[in-house]
Amino acid sequence: MRLSDQHPIFVGFKLDSSLRHQLGALSGPDSKYVSRDGSSFLILCRQGQDTYVGKVVHERLTTDRVDDVRRNVLSILQRLCPETRLPSHLQIWACEPQVNGADASESPETEEKTPSW
Repeated sequence: MRLSDQHPIFVGFKLDSSLRHQLGALSGPDSKYVSRDGSSFLILCRQGQDTYVGKVVHERLTTDRVDDVRRNVLSILQRLCPETRLPSHLQIWACEPQVNGADASESPETEEKTPSW
């Protein structure tokens, strides 16, 4: 197996329908915190039928930095949705680049592997 520093890492979790609805309804200044295009603090990603929210990290991570990213993701979401119960543990995924502008999760061979970004 070879290590690669060419692919970003996604740190986040799968949204339930309630939180997905709350984040979709954000407006005004709060809407800048979450996007689908990666231009915000947090990003929404799709994997099959599931939607994930989290942060994409492009640089190498140390174990203490992973915990910083986890706290940052949860802190932003707690600010946006204070009444929502959030998970204490997040998932870490290696991201695959988009293929020819298409969502990488739409190709059958990558559908079960990673969320798109």
